[in-house]
Amino acid sequence: VASRGGGGGGGGRNAQSRRERRGRESSTSTSATLSDDGGREGGHIVLVDGMSFLFRAYYGFQARSEATKVINSKGEDVGVLHAYAHAMCALLESKPSHFAVCFDSKGKTFRHEMFVDYKANRPATPEALVELIPKVSELVEAMAIEQVRVSGVEADDIIGTLTRRSVREKGFKVSIASPDKDFCQLLNENVRMLRPGGGGQFSAFTSREFAKTHEELIRPEQFVDFLALVGDSSDNVPGVEGVGPKTARKLLNKYPDVDAILEAAKNGEDDFKKMGTTKVREALKSEKGQESARLSRKLVEIRTKLSAPDVNGDLDLFRVTTPDDYGRKAMDAFDKYELPSAAERWKAIHNIV
Repeated sequence: VASRGGGGGGGGRNAQSRRERRGRESSTSTSATLSDDGGREGGHIVLVDGMSFLFRAYYGFQARSEATKVINSKGEDVGVLHAYAHAMCALLESKPSHFAVCFDSKGKTFRHEMFVDYKANRPATPEALVELIPKVSELVEAMAIEQVRVSGVEADDIIGTLTRRSVREKGFKVSIASPDKDFCQLLNENVRMLRPGGGGQFSAFTSREFAKTHEELIRPEQFVDFLALVGDSSDNVPGVEGVGPKTARKLLNKYPDVDAILEAAKNGEDDFKKMGTTKVREALKSEKGQESARLSRKLVEIRTKLSAPDVNGDLDLFRVTTPDDYGRKAMDAFDKYELPSAAERWKAIHNIV
């Protein structure tokens, strides 16, 4: 489902306004870190990992003291909405030509069908956070930002497919706004990540930063193989027992991918001895190790060729434009939740008086 909208504005009173202004001050410097290529030739699309921002805002405000929470005149805690709106504004201030927020679908995905314990280690999502999802969606739509959801699919795969299409079909540069390391596998000269940091700031993470992080031993396209070997505890992806990051990098510096490593584990005893990974070879050549590595790779690989209509339509659907109603819907939404600083920031982006 893809949706579009505009909306909201408004007032805020005394204590709430002061708190909201404090939050605004911590958000204003964000765009400065993005301005290096806001005007990229051929177009620049920002793809936002929608739920990651919601979780980040929710747990960030949960950790705050009562005195610093953002409470409106109705007694509602609107801190998450405040943070979300400012994050979207910060990204829009980098002046992308296209922009979309991608959300996970409800319920199980095709990865759960592959591995019943996928993400089984995660605690249940707090009810208070669940109740915020439609409010965030309403606010994003009101801000004239496109949203994309595909039934049975995670946002990662939506972003992966839109990233591939944006580069290949339009020649766009792509910025993926997310703290999720899984997106490292998509990095190249046309694709970077924008990682949220403290004080409302984002930092660009490119292929160059990736190379430094991994000691120049592996390439971004090998990151899926890296995760297949070491696993990913956050998603309950098993990996191969006994293989840690250092060994995985060493192996991937020698072999191009997991399949080559597994084949070598069966036949290349001398190579493993030279690398000092003889014990690891036993795990990799075992039936359990081989099955776990291949399953893990399927689980961590971001899909880039989804067939769903919602990710295969005209990419110009995501073009950033001034809303047809000149911001009335956005002003209504901002007024409803009493987010005056976000309203002013959003109006400045669209040159609305």
